[in-house]
Amino acid sequence: MKILINNTSPYARLARIGLIEKGIEAIEEEVVNPWADDPPLLVVNPAARVPAVVTPDGRHLTESLLVLMRLEHTHPEPSLLGADVDQVLELAGIAYGVIEAAVHTVVGRLISEGSISATGFDEKPVGLRRRRTMLNGLAILNSAPPIYAGGTPDLAVIATVVALDYVKFRFGDTAWLKPFPALEALSQSVAERPSFTATRPFA
Repeated sequence: MKILINNTSPYARLARIGLIEKGIEAIEEEVVNPWADDPPLLVVNPAARVPAVVTPDGRHLTESLLVLMRLEHTHPEPSLLGADVDQVLELAGIAYGVIEAAVHTVVGRLISEGSISATGFDEKPVGLRRRRTMLNGLAILNSAPPIYAGGTPDLAVIATVVALDYVKFRFGDTAWLKPFPALEALSQSVAERPSFTATRPFA
């Protein structure tokens, strides 16, 4: 199996964590630049987004949730959906909202100012709305975080930690990002799992 990624994408990280937690072996990773329309990525995903997966039988899979859905179908154990599927999906959905808002803020910076590090977009109405989404979503998750008791983390745990790590990675030096102690504790509880250590975002 081959997965096309970049080193910062939270969506690629979600899929990569799922693959590792499912015990999928012989995963070939190829780093691509979605913003450069890398030809190998366009072959697998015309939308030029990561993750993009090539299955052993040559199928092309895109979008992190669809990759995880296939994993649940082809490798049902260990499950990433936990015992209470509705609760896992509810919390994972909130975390996905945080991820979407964070990614779209970065995209907004690139489109309007040409730089990921530029912050003018953040203060515009759309940027402020996305900031609100990040903060409100993290606050809700912090008030009742997903439970992790060891073993394979479920999708709610994975998505929540990926969301927190990505927001800290992109916005950790901003004055508006406040501490979320319960989420920090959750992140620490899975920090040494190979799936999380091997996929931490870096520029």
